[in-house]
Amino acid sequence: MGDVVSLYVDPGGIFAGTAAFYRARAGYPDELLDHVAGLAGGGPGARVLDLGTGTGVVARALAAHGLDVLAVDPCQEMLEEGRRLAAAEGHAIEWHEGTVEDLPNSLGPFSLAVIGDAFHWMDRGRVLRVLHELIAPGGCVALLSHRWPGYPKPSWTPILEKVRSRHLGLNRIAGPTGEFTRPQTDHEGFFRHSDFGHLTRITTDYLIDVELDDLVRWQWSQAHSSVTLLGEGQAAYEADLRALLRAWEPTERFREVSQAHLLIGQRGGDR
Repeated sequence: MGDVVSLYVDPGGIFAGTAAFYRARAGYPDELLDHVAGLAGGGPGARVLDLGTGTGVVARALAAHGLDVLAVDPCQEMLEEGRRLAAAEGHAIEWHEGTVEDLPNSLGPFSLAVIGDAFHWMDRGRVLRVLHELIAPGGCVALLSHRWPGYPKPSWTPILEKVRSRHLGLNRIAGPTGEFTRPQTDHEGFFRHSDFGHLTRITTDYLIDVELDDLVRWQWSQAHSSVTLLGEGQAAYEADLRALLRAWEPTERFREVSQAHLLIGQRGGDR
């Protein structure tokens, strides 16, 4: 199976200027992070890959469980912020600037690879083929998502989309490097055509609870509305966004239940 997202020529530049705002995003439920840590097996010291790690949100959570984490991302800015946060929290994590395709097979075996809300940016078929060489037989690839694909988006999403289309146009933008191309095949389709085709799905409800300032900063953490992308237009964008959000929710506090999702693909034995 082919995948259009392999056409991104500068994956490291897609999220330029966003790292400092990642803390404004909703976190993953502890229940799912604990489950992911348990997938590694072997207890403390088990080796885990975190692909598309960003600022290491998942990597730091897994390191807190005593796992040996290699965190991979093509964006140097993200990794620098991740290193800073990990050091402040006392976590020893290995960081690699690049993609999983850059890793030599000799680094394996790992018991688990986890990808948090980043698989849609990758050449998914190729990534799963590479992971076959890095993940031990019986190991897993786990996809974490803040929202189960069939669950409604937060009710304030139309406001965010209205402001974005007004200031940046209707096309979904992949940072300053180009347009986002929506994958035509769902993640499960790629798993079923890979060596990680034994699937388990877990969902859990959690509360999104953010104030207006953090909801605005959350937009700066997105590739399609980053401060780098907006440039001199950021002030007008922010003023428009704040005005519409205040009119919709005068308390400036945004609370809603969402449903996080974990898709686990387990690898069988050797071919």
